[in-house]
Amino acid sequence: MPDLPPGSEQPQPKRRNSKTHTGDRDTTASAYPQPQPPIKPVPSPQTDAHAIDKGLFDAPRTKSSAVRLNRPPTTQAQPLPAPLTPIPPRSQQGQAATRNLPHATRSGTQPQGGTGRNVHWLLLVGLGMMAMLVLWVTGSWVLAWGRDRYYDIRYGYPRTYQTDAVVGHGGDSPQHPSHFIAINMNREAIIIELMAGNPAKSVVYTAPVYIAGQNGNLAPVTLEFRDVTGDKKVDMIVHIHLQNQDQYYVFVNDGSKFRPSNGNDKIRI
Repeated sequence: MPDLPPGSEQPQPKRRNSKTHTGDRDTTASAYPQPQPPIKPVPSPQTDAHAIDKGLFDAPRTKSSAVRLNRPPTTQAQPLPAPLTPIPPRSQQGQAATRNLPHATRSGTQPQGGTGRNVHWLLLVGLGMMAMLVLWVTGSWVLAWGRDRYYDIRYGYPRTYQTDAVVGHGGDSPQHPSHFIAINMNREAIIIELMAGNPAKSVVYTAPVYIAGQNGNLAPVTLEFRDVTGDKKVDMIVHIHLQNQDQYYVFVNDGSKFRPSNGNDKIRI
């Protein structure tokens, strides 16, 4: 070591910092970044690195050596051919009607692809029976209504019927027949006899029946005179014209007036 002049200190030897040196290589941060070596990919244990390197998972190549670009073909729009026959212009009303129909095309035809449904014959039979039932009910109601209006015109209300007949009471004769009035009074058949047309010789008969049924108070009461017991005397038959059927009751002629019939009378209608 060379001798140093007096008064001078001996320089201290440089110490290596363990924080900045590792072994023989200096790891002190440089002012300029050093290029890093490329990192090789580590093959995954679940894939074949040799297959990846060889490109087996790439898209298959074409047999041609020319390179094709996947460009969409560009086509130029061709003009539509002119119609062979001219189409007449539509009226505004027809166009509005066509627009209001959601399932109709401009030409008025059904859209393509629609299929019709077959109707079972039992459905047609059921519709026919229902129509017949409606017609029957409606016809019955109209017939009953018309008959009641006819009775209103002919018999009035209350229903009243009048006739003349020679029955051998009170000295009646063809010149002076007895006059009879039949009335439906509150569902009871009441008959008034004017012997020989004389109101002073009047007799009232009430049929022992009650006129029941729908609109029984509107049923007319008519009279018929003929011998039904075979004793050569004219008897009186009371007819009650109900809506669905007719009822009758017989008064037997005893020579001076009429009496109600009983079980001992042999009546033949």
